[in-house]
Amino acid sequence: MNKKIAYPFTLAITFVMLTASDCNHEQRTTTKINNDGSCERTVFVKNVSDTSSSFPVPTDKSWESHIERDSSKEEIYVASKKFNDVNQMNNEYRRTGKVGIDIKYEKKFRWFYTYFNYQETYKSYSPFKKISLDSFLTKEEYAQYEKGDTSKALKERLDEFGMRNIFEEFYGKLIDSVKSLNDPLLPVSVFLAKKDDFFNKRVDFFKDKKDDIEDQEKILGLKFRDKLERQIDGIKKSLIPKFEFMNGVDGKYINEVVMPGIILNTNANTIEGNKVSWKFDDKKFCATDYTMTVESRIANPWATYVTGGVLIVIVALLMLPRLRRK
Repeated sequence: MNKKIAYPFTLAITFVMLTASDCNHEQRTTTKINNDGSCERTVFVKNVSDTSSSFPVPTDKSWESHIERDSSKEEIYVASKKFNDVNQMNNEYRRTGKVGIDIKYEKKFRWFYTYFNYQETYKSYSPFKKISLDSFLTKEEYAQYEKGDTSKALKERLDEFGMRNIFEEFYGKLIDSVKSLNDPLLPVSVFLAKKDDFFNKRVDFFKDKKDDIEDQEKILGLKFRDKLERQIDGIKKSLIPKFEFMNGVDGKYINEVVMPGIILNTNANTIEGNKVSWKFDDKKFCATDYTMTVESRIANPWATYVTGGVLIVIVALLMLPRLRRK
């Protein structure tokens, strides 16, 4: 039989796409950091019908919210809230959404200047994490990924990574099932030896058709027997909640941060004055955490005045004996 069989995870990904919301999510977040450490956060969600828990979108009464329309008359949900400090804002986000957000902020006084460091991380939401991305990609590929490379070649590698991770989850459970059966006609060693064959030959455990079962048995050189088929069915059902969890996170994101003073360093896509912004989609933080950083500083004029005054006093004290002798 020479037909091409789909990956087990291909059907799973299709399932996610079919059950996901039809809307194309667009979310913009603007955070303003003040000199004293207080801050204000505003969230804009383009699709008003979806302010669900999939997104880190605040909907409780402590946020001031309203509906506005853009130039195309599309409704936008807007919510804003002021915080005494960044830690307070960070705690707020620990209670909302599938997309975990972690925010860190540091203020350093260095006499003539005060430095501000802001870091915001969107946590990976993929429940399939048997393999780390940096161990799968080459150093060159990973560097391209970090820079936001959108080439077809890298996209294919990322798709392969996602497929492999789902496969590892499935096959690990399959091995555990075979071990639990302890059937001499289904030796674990054969399943371990044929693991890569299943991945490379596109075997689909997510289908129940007779010819698919036959293809699986052909690779192994074994007969599955009814009890293993029941185990496989149980594995498929156990993975469905993980596929469902990934629903609703897809979309486009813009994260803007307004810092006090002059921007010194950042990994943002754009810089406008003291505002930096990152534009990305859900794929940027599906497999790995995505961390956005920015550093700024402000001058401390009073420190200059104090330093100047101290220098004047020192010079005057040094000159005083000379003046007296004259």
